[in-house]
Amino acid sequence: MVDATEKKEEKSPRAGALKSSLSIELHSRYAIHLWEGRRAEKTTEGQRKRPEIVSMPRVIQRAGMISRDASADNPYADALLIALENALANASATIHALVTETDTALASLPASVTLSDVVSVDPLNIGVFSRSPLGYRCVWLLVGYDQLAMKTFQALHYGLISRQRKDQILDNGRHAVRRVYGVVQNHRFVVVTRQDILNKTPAGQQAIALLGEPDPAIMDGSLRSAFSPPLRSVPATSDPQPIAKGPLR
Repeated sequence: MVDATEKKEEKSPRAGALKSSLSIELHSRYAIHLWEGRRAEKTTEGQRKRPEIVSMPRVIQRAGMISRDASADNPYADALLIALENALANASATIHALVTETDTALASLPASVTLSDVVSVDPLNIGVFSRSPLGYRCVWLLVGYDQLAMKTFQALHYGLISRQRKDQILDNGRHAVRRVYGVVQNHRFVVVTRQDILNKTPAGQQAIALLGEPDPAIMDGSLRSAFSPPLRSVPATSDPQPIAKGPLR
């Protein structure tokens, strides 16, 4: 029999930290190009410079930075999370509609025909980590586009869609993904809080001059992304605080 005193001294068992890893496979060069992005390039003399296309790793990194700043009570970061979530929803709807179209074309084969799923003989395997749920949603969007590209080429190969329609489908899907990239690509990050905005501190005034007045619904927390971190309490307007936050970065 174990002594009751000895029982009390025993430590309660604890579970270790949760851990998970994630990897994806990309099968089409279209999706791989969107993952890798493109540096700005100079074309022949007299032509415009080809603009940079941000890579998916940079989109994931920026989504993490935006979530971090939203956690620090930055209203502009909160607004950007909403814009990113909305852009992802719109792009996902576009990709879904295009996949449905190609699935319908592939389903038009005679009942006696059996068609296997199309895959690459040598897909690109990539480990993925994001500090933001929206970063992972960007990855899911790209994987969906990869599936779309494979289905589209399969439908073309078997004569179920025209080459022109193939190009239209891939272009529409690619533009949907790049619109999501555009939400974060040119955003200016500032170090500022709701308190700074309300109290008109130097940091708050500098942020307003650069990015404009935040939406009142963003400021009071009535308009938020489903993936925004918990909102700090928003104080009533008070006398300006003498200490400013850090500079723009």
